[in-house]
Amino acid sequence: MRILIWSPNYAPEPTGIPPLVTDAAEWLVARGHSVDVVTAVPNYPERRIHPEYRGVLSRSETLNGVRVHRSWLRARPERSFADKALYELTISTFALPHAVRLARRADVVVCVVPTLLAAAYAAGVARVLNKRLVLWVQDLVLSAAASVGLGAGASRILSVAGRLERAAVRAADSVVVCSPGFRDYLIAGGRDPQRIETIYNWADVERITPRPPNGNGGPVRFLYAGNLGYTQGFETLVDAARIGADGVSVDIVGAGNAADIVRQLSADVPNITIRSPVDRRDYADLLASADVQLVIQRRISAGANLPSKIATSMASGRPLLASIDPATPAADMLRQSGGAVLIEPESPVSLAEGMKRLAADADLRARLGASARAYAERKFAKQPALERLEAVLLG
Repeated sequence: MRILIWSPNYAPEPTGIPPLVTDAAEWLVARGHSVDVVTAVPNYPERRIHPEYRGVLSRSETLNGVRVHRSWLRARPERSFADKALYELTISTFALPHAVRLARRADVVVCVVPTLLAAAYAAGVARVLNKRLVLWVQDLVLSAAASVGLGAGASRILSVAGRLERAAVRAADSVVVCSPGFRDYLIAGGRDPQRIETIYNWADVERITPRPPNGNGGPVRFLYAGNLGYTQGFETLVDAARIGADGVSVDIVGAGNAADIVRQLSADVPNITIRSPVDRRDYADLLASADVQLVIQRRISAGANLPSKIATSMASGRPLLASIDPATPAADMLRQSGGAVLIEPESPVSLAEGMKRLAADADLRARLGASARAYAERKFAKQPALERLEAVLLG
């Protein structure tokens, strides 16, 4: 089968959606399919174009058998509504010529949302060329818009975006979602439930495996590994680390548009370290180096996405400490796993208490970690997820 994947991000971008899309594309190639990916020049999570791609308007390259076609976008680390709108406009429109050209010879067009304008473009292209269209929904874009500043004219733009979302979803032959909450959202909007497939974001449970506790006699190590964005609310984590300093260290590993703010907030907190993202080959070692994995989200943005880091964190066999809205699908998943301690979001005191509780009880950490790993093996194994995704693409 000839597959076109239109995604906002792709390798070498290290966190979030890019590793998932890269996994899928390379796995499909290994299965004998022909795969083209239309994407932007690398810019995530910093929202700055990587140095080797600056000044590039268009470039095609082959990575591990996947033909990758990149185009320019307007990327800025700022979080204003205008910046978000310009990002959406350029990442979709500059990629459109590649998408139209490649869709002509594709059997199926897969569009990865959170790019709503790209989804609308893809729906139009698929209809004109009579191609099968699959939407792969990783974020609820309109819900996420509430977490950024809304300036003048934003309501009108969001209204247009809402119409684009509904039109793209109606046009799709199938929709893949990574969260049951996303499925409920689309059904409430009128989508046929029979055409929605829930496939959780996976973890490579063969590569990420439980390892013995560190047992070095030092502080209990809490790890946040992933995107350093505004929707996480790192001021909560920094304040919690300050409150619960005794016997606790916090390692923040990642990059993103809030990285500078995170460094400023933690500059006077000695038990916090901040590092750049590690190579994917070293990610399993990074997870194993922690005693507890951290999940942090602001209340306002928690329902708009399901953090992909939950799957990899559980696969590591370490307990999770999650500062997250208890009414979200992510919180439901964490409760079902039996491998997490959940606390109210945006409460430094509650987060510090959770850290102290886990730091003081090695047996509790072991029990929770074992439950998390068992859940990951049942729900997040990579091979079954990719097989289900392939089945959807085949129709």
